[in-house]
Amino acid sequence: MARVGNFIVRDADIDRIKLELITFFKDNPGTVDSAEKIGIRLGRSREEVDKALDELSEHGICKRVSSRPEPIFMYYASAQILERIAKLAPDMDYDAQIELVNTLLSRNSR
Repeated sequence: MARVGNFIVRDADIDRIKLELITFFKDNPGTVDSAEKIGIRLGRSREEVDKALDELSEHGICKRVSSRPEPIFMYYASAQILERIAKLAPDMDYDAQIELVNTLLSRNSR
């Protein structure tokens, strides 16, 4: 189980690493960095962060930009975030998705 504010997300609904990355980008909206450096900030391996970031970028939650020597990733705010989380965690019920989006968005304003 992962906790975001007062909301608990079941591991079956969304991978913990993806939730950590979504929360990281919401807390650090100007971040533009490599998977390796983001992994260091999260205390995660480059490989697991790279894989999760690729999956999040496929769903449009973050942006992958080809760069040398390695790709960089960034978060961009979007009115479509609810739709993207629904695609990423299709088994999560609608009210839980809304609460997760609201919690993530409110974290940035604290």
